[in-house]
Amino acid sequence: MARPSPTPAEFTADRIGAVEAAGVEYLPEDARDSGPRNLAAVFLGANLTWTNVVFGAFAILFGLSFWQTVTSMVVGIAVGTLAVLPTAGIGPRTGTNMTVSSGAFFGIRGRFIGSALALAIALGFAAVTVWTSGDAIVAAAHRLLGTPVGDVVHAVAYAAVAALMVTVALYGHATIVAIQKVVVPVVGGLMIVGVFAFAGTFDPGATGGEYALGGFWQTWALSAVLFAAAPISYGPTIGDYTRRISPKRFGDKQICAALAAGMFTGVLLPSLFGAFTALTFVNPTDSYIDDLVAASPAWYVLPIVAISLFGGMSQGVLCVYASGLDLEGLAPRLKRTQTTIITAAVAIALLYVGVFVFDAVESVTAMTVALNAVITPWVAILAIGALRTKAYDPVDLQAFAQGRRGGRYWFTGGWNVAAVVAWLAGATFGMLTVNTTLYVGALADIAAGVDLSTIGSAVLAGAIYLALSRFPSSASRHRIARSGRPNSCDFASARAG
Repeated sequence: MARPSPTPAEFTADRIGAVEAAGVEYLPEDARDSGPRNLAAVFLGANLTWTNVVFGAFAILFGLSFWQTVTSMVVGIAVGTLAVLPTAGIGPRTGTNMTVSSGAFFGIRGRFIGSALALAIALGFAAVTVWTSGDAIVAAAHRLLGTPVGDVVHAVAYAAVAALMVTVALYGHATIVAIQKVVVPVVGGLMIVGVFAFAGTFDPGATGGEYALGGFWQTWALSAVLFAAAPISYGPTIGDYTRRISPKRFGDKQICAALAAGMFTGVLLPSLFGAFTALTFVNPTDSYIDDLVAASPAWYVLPIVAISLFGGMSQGVLCVYASGLDLEGLAPRLKRTQTTIITAAVAIALLYVGVFVFDAVESVTAMTVALNAVITPWVAILAIGALRTKAYDPVDLQAFAQGRRGGRYWFTGGWNVAAVVAWLAGATFGMLTVNTTLYVGALADIAAGVDLSTIGSAVLAGAIYLALSRFPSSASRHRIARSGRPNSCDFASARAG
């Protein structure tokens, strides 16, 4: 049977204001109409949102001072950004999103791990984005117009923010990129103005109280892990945008530099804003957003609404768009628009459960750190694979969607045992060493309470993967034995694995 050819360019065109037809299928060179500047704009704009602002405030609530928070912030964001940088070159070479591309390292069936993780992260962060933006709008409306602040009003605000996110996500890549280019100057500028709005009551020597985990280093590590989670959580999403960049026109250094600039700056600025403003509240409560609106000068309340709408949409759109692509990768018979609607509905349901059933602050912290513990080893394996692999077979990567068995990335029954075992070991260690106020792993005290879930899971998974992938899979050895000599696919498969 002849090998299927990649999707023609006319079916993968991408225009602003038009619904993107392409899903996770291979995008040919003619469809690569994006570039590094777009990549930087996407991840800069997507991070200028209340989610990262609230994370900055969380560190103060944990009991850290402003400068202690800044050090944990810089270290955490830098570690998270460096972790995902090597993966930036995968999408341009595979022409598809990151979870489908992960089949080159995990196997055609092994890539389901990445799809499941990406779905969980996208849905979780979409819910957090709607929660923070909706709360800000309700609080601002109450101060300006005297509207009520009950559960019904919050539910309506959440629905309105979610509807805006889903609408933009349905249009797809070109429209998302165009909106991010508007979000960057608008939201970034409003946050800078906000520093002056709250500067009069800022006290850099104040803290949020006692250390949340009983000691400085334990609490500082929790804060750093929380900040690292933002860049790492985008690991499965990066390919959604790099797949539209031509590797013939742009080199890896250009793509990585653009991603690093957008990611690091995008997470740092709102996080600093959150920590800065949290220390201006005279009588802080458990709700940072409510405190922000209450302490804000009257003239800055409308900018808070603008940040809520534009910032919430910018991050939420990336989450919803990514979740739609990931679900399409699992259910190729569905269209991207259909899977986007399905995953958006699930995200909204998660939001209502998290806000109205559980404590929102503790739920968000625990969810973020726990997801980070299982996604980090997956990202580490992809980063190692990306550094060792320059050539991919885009046709064989689409084997699952085309209902085919075998090929370069089939490994052992569709699974690369080395990568799967390494990820399982890393994720298990990560979950056992998580240390938050809501969930404490069985090995959380292994380093006197300092959270090792991120660094430890990545190092363990990477070491095991490197050790096991030195040897070809059993399936590769069987093919070599039958033919009497190795072929290029056998060596490439073993090297990619």
